[in-house]
Amino acid sequence: FNIAQAVINGIRSNDTKTAIVVGGDSWSSAERWQEESDNLKNLIDPNDNLIFEAHVYFDKDASGQYLGSYDDEEASPNTGIERVQPFINWLKNNNKRGFIGEYGVPSDDDRWKVTLDNFLNHLAKNCLSGSYWAAGPWWGDYPLTLEIKDDGADQNQMEIVKKYSKVADSCSY
Repeated sequence: FNIAQAVINGIRSNDTKTAIVVGGDSWSSAERWQEESDNLKNLIDPNDNLIFEAHVYFDKDASGQYLGSYDDEEASPNTGIERVQPFINWLKNNNKRGFIGEYGVPSDDDRWKVTLDNFLNHLAKNCLSGSYWAAGPWWGDYPLTLEIKDDGADQNQMEIVKKYSKVADSCSY
């Protein structure tokens, strides 16, 4: 907390306009936001332009490693919704803005696409955006990658990500 406040103060001494993104504690877990990052609501920005950043993964331990199958990971179509809701509640209860800085699913089972679709639909309904983890040629055969396949085809998760790539007109930031 003290370091975050010092950084905010330092940035504001040089820049009074740019939004400042503040990551949460405990790997920015959306699911554990209330327990691990609640104190961040007390950060002071004289310009009231903070955006709180959380991470959401849908595997059993919420680590994003996805070591097992969809069934082994005990996932469901609503896993993402259940995991992000504590963060959404915190944002609403504290009149704060948020962003999901990391989320992702493997491409090996279409049920992950359903979970991802439900999650992104829930974000859209709550005027939250996010960034998918991960893309770029250095990821190789990493199961969460969105990097275009060698044959030029999109990874199957991209169909869902594209569907939610535009912020709803009813949302304002």
